[in-house]
Amino acid sequence: MKKCGFTLIELLAVIIILAIIALIATPIILNVIEDARKSAGKSEASMILSGINNYCATSAMKNQLDESTDICNDDDGVTIDDVSKMVSLGNAEVLEVKYQNGKVTKLKIKSNNYEFELQSDGNFKVNGE
Repeated sequence: MKKCGFTLIELLAVIIILAIIALIATPIILNVIEDARKSAGKSEASMILSGINNYCATSAMKNQLDESTDICNDDDGVTIDDVSKMVSLGNAEVLEVKYQNGKVTKLKIKSNNYEFELQSDGNFKVNGE
C-alpha cells in the first residue's frame, strides 16, 4: 500500500521553522511601521508649514492690491485657529504657531503620536530629539 502525505514529525518541523521566521520578522516589520508613521507625521508637518507660508504670502499680496485685512500680520498674528482655516490638518493638531517677518518662526505639531517642532534650519525635531 502506497502512502501519500506528510508524517507528524515533518509537519511539526515545518511549523517550528515558520514560528522561527515569524519571531525574526515581527520586530523588523514593527520598526518599519513605526518609521513610516514618523515619516508621515514629519511630511504632514512640512506640508502644514508650507501651506501657512503660501497662504500668508498670498494674503500679503492681496493686501497690497486691495488693502484688505492681512490675517497673518494683524494684531493677533497667526493663531492656532487660523491655521485650520489656512490648510487641511488631516490627523495633525497644531500646538503652537508664530508667524513673524514673512515666515513661520515657531511651529509645533502633534501627528501620529509624535510631536514635531520646527527648528531654525527649517527641519523638524521629533519628540525633542
